[in-house]
Amino acid sequence: MRKIVEDLIRVDGVIGSLLVGKDGLVVASTLLDPEDAEVLGAMSAAVYGEIDKSTKRIGVGTLVDAIIDAQEGSILLLEAKDLILVVITQRMVNLGLIKMEMRRAARRISEAVPI
Repeated sequence: MRKIVEDLIRVDGVIGSLLVGKDGLVVASTLLDPEDAEVLGAMSAAVYGEIDKSTKRIGVGTLVDAIIDAQEGSILLLEAKDLILVVITQRMVNLGLIKMEMRRAARRISEAVPI
């Protein structure tokens, strides 16, 4: 799992990535500060879960992915099996390319995680 997460930081504009359980526990991270990884992991799981509940409730279906846009960059969230893939980017990036690489990583994660 760590290799999959590490491969994402090779994409231009990606400054960090992690894989978290839906309970917020970090499975793998490229962040240097473990405390930052724990905080981001917990926040990502909570946000993903709440948005998913809301999209289902309003009738647009299960959440596919989400982008949190901030002043200096973005945080992208994508479900990968029963995990959440999180990518942190710089401000000016090709989000389409990053989403494509995240989907590729999610497929690799799905293949690596037993059913």
